[in-house]
Amino acid sequence: MPIVGFNFEKISGQKLNPLKKGMKATHNITINSVKEEKIPIAKSEKTGLKFDFEFSVKYEPKIGDINILGTILYLDEEKEIKSILSEWNKNKKIKPEVAAQIINTAIVKSAIKALALSQDINLPPHLPIPIISPPRQEDNYIG
Repeated sequence: MPIVGFNFEKISGQKLNPLKKGMKATHNITINSVKEEKIPIAKSEKTGLKFDFEFSVKYEPKIGDINILGTILYLDEEKEIKSILSEWNKNKKIKPEVAAQIINTAIVKSAIKALALSQDINLPPHLPIPIISPPRQEDNYIG
């Protein structure tokens, strides 16, 4: 079943030091919690899940960072919701099919937000951006 809601809860970024040659940007995503949530649908409420996540980008060595906290609302059959919640409460794990949906949604939306924020605070993009280079001049050397 689908993801029915997405919200950013907190967005922060800071540039700590000037950019350096050889710096690296790494990103990470973590699901912090899974809770049961009443989701209003039409004129009724259905029980779904609320996934709290954190997306972070670190620019090393100590150049800057971006942190994003958000939530995703997920709706499925009641039996499936209880199964997912039970597995999370026991092992802090999520079924791979559900985890893929949740994590992919969080990454896509957060990476775009982080990209815009990195530009605003003068940090380089954390994702490879396609660039066009001028054609190379061939040497006319004969010898």
